[in-house]
Amino acid sequence: MITDISERQAALRDRNQAEAALRESEARFRHLADTAPVLIWMSGTDKLCNYFNKSWLDFTGRTLEQEMGNGWAEGVHPDDFQRCLDTYTKAFDARQEFKMEYRLRRNDCEYRWVLDTGVPRFAPTGEFLGYIGSCVDIHDRNLAEETLRDSEERYRILTEVSPQAIWMGDSKSGITYCNQYWFDYSGLTMEQTAGYGWIDIIHPDDRDRVFKTSMEAVTKATNYEAEIRFRRVSDGSYRWHLVRGLPFRDAAGQIIKWVGVASDIHDRKVAEDALQQLNEMLEQRIQERTAQLEAANKELESFSYSVSHDLRSPLRHIAGFIELLQKRHSSTTTLDETSQRYLRIIAETSKQAGILIDELLTFSRMGRTEMRYININMEQLVEEIKRDLQTQMPRRTINWHIESLPEVQADPSMLRLVLRNLIDNAVKYSQTRNPTEITVGSTENENEVVFFVQDNGVGFNMQYVHKLFGVFQRLHSDPQFEGTGVGLANVQRIIHRHNGRVWAESVVDNGATFYFSLPKLSKKEGE
Repeated sequence: MITDISERQAALRDRNQAEAALRESEARFRHLADTAPVLIWMSGTDKLCNYFNKSWLDFTGRTLEQEMGNGWAEGVHPDDFQRCLDTYTKAFDARQEFKMEYRLRRNDCEYRWVLDTGVPRFAPTGEFLGYIGSCVDIHDRNLAEETLRDSEERYRILTEVSPQAIWMGDSKSGITYCNQYWFDYSGLTMEQTAGYGWIDIIHPDDRDRVFKTSMEAVTKATNYEAEIRFRRVSDGSYRWHLVRGLPFRDAAGQIIKWVGVASDIHDRKVAEDALQQLNEMLEQRIQERTAQLEAANKELESFSYSVSHDLRSPLRHIAGFIELLQKRHSSTTTLDETSQRYLRIIAETSKQAGILIDELLTFSRMGRTEMRYININMEQLVEEIKRDLQTQMPRRTINWHIESLPEVQADPSMLRLVLRNLIDNAVKYSQTRNPTEITVGSTENENEVVFFVQDNGVGFNMQYVHKLFGVFQRLHSDPQFEGTGVGLANVQRIIHRHNGRVWAESVVDNGATFYFSLPKLSKKEGE
């Protein structure tokens, strides 16, 4: 009797311990389930749900009582409900695991895609107890995948309709993809192109270069660019293409593939070659024409010098005999007044012709004289020219305004001739003004020094300024302004030989300003 009671007490104690352990296990499960970051549900053998974890209830915003049984189905999107029910029922009846995706309404009334995974539950004895499942929110993932699919589809359409060959490949397998343009152009299939089959339609003269360039890009992991001739299937001709490729890298920086395009540049290359040939031909013609012009200029200068030199002797004879005639008849009256006037005109004309010949000789020499660059004190040079001119016209009232002038590097004799011509012209064309005002000054910038000579003389019409520096061009025919029309031509030739510029500005009866510029030279350039 006592033994029987003891056994019953032990059995009761074991059962109580087992029940306590079960309650503790269930409490741990519920705690784990409620803190899990997934939605968890359970159903019994009647297919009705009898448990939802806290995450599920927080997600749907509904109470446990509302979700129990088939209440949870109220949150499933109407378009997904029947499919979900069929999947669940079929798996339940077969006691099989299932997975399904459907849209579940969240507490803010937005339907979110979830991945629901269910597995059957069995007791240790093998008895079927129902199902347990978990749902994961995959809405953002689905949207990203849909966006990616749309992007890939757009990319596929663009590549297929592109008027360029588009390719992809990797360093191990070679080419793995080409678009339709390549197949239409080359006549190759993807199988024939794959790997390194595309090399077969490269012009034989380009293959070694192309292979070397591509391997170098792969080795150095740099962008790839090459001009390649590919054979066209339609006529067997080789056409130039510009091929560009660049590496695509993963998050770790490793190259996962290469992507590139091949653009037909054949017509452009043909046009460039034709243009290059034309340029070379034009360059040759220019060189030939330049040589001809240089030869003609030298010949013309030589002719001018020879004629001018040869004319000096007879002119000296004419002037000499006229002077003898004038002396012979100066003390007699054998020549009437008219004849004497004729002799004076002849003498003056021969003198003027001599001056013209001298200036022509100077002009011709300017094109051949070797340049000798030295530092020139411009203020001193202007003062010397001023003194020379003042001695020639002691009765003139001239107010000189000579500004501070910088030193320059130039040929001294040539630059003296420039300033002499310009200042002499300023004095000559202002002789009707009393007093005469003459200013010599300068300005400069980073690259050049600009000098100017300004007067208050008769000026000239700017409409004819383009004629000013031509040989034998004179804008004043008044006999009181003597001249040969060579002086300003000489000025321009000298300044141009110094790589400078020369120009003038004027207002009729309000004076004129003549400018010339000289480039600033380094010490080495001057030497």
